[in-house]
Amino acid sequence: MKLKFEFVINEIADQKVAVAVGEGLEEFNGFLKMNDTGASIFEKLKDDISEEELISAMAKEYPNETTDSVAECVKDFVGKLIEAGIVEK
Repeated sequence: MKLKFEFVINEIADQKVAVAVGEGLEEFNGFLKMNDTGASIFEKLKDDISEEELISAMAKEYPNETTDSVAECVKDFVGKLIEAGIVEK
C-alpha cells in the first residue's frame, strides 16, 4: 500500500500537517492534521509498504508498546486514510 498522491509534511503551530503537492493538489484539495506517530506512518506510506512491514517498522520506533497496540494504531490510522481515498492497497 502507498499514498495515492505526493504530500509534504510541515509543522505549523506545533501541529503536523500534510498537504498534497503537484498533480495530487488537484485531486486532494485540503490538508491533514496528525500527531508525530501519524506523521511517521504517513512518511512510510510514501513508498510501497505492506501492512506487516509498516507495523514492524512502527514497533521498532515504539519499543515500549506491545505489537498488538502498535498494530491497532497502524490499522486504525491507515483505515482512515483508505476511507479518505488517500492510500491505495
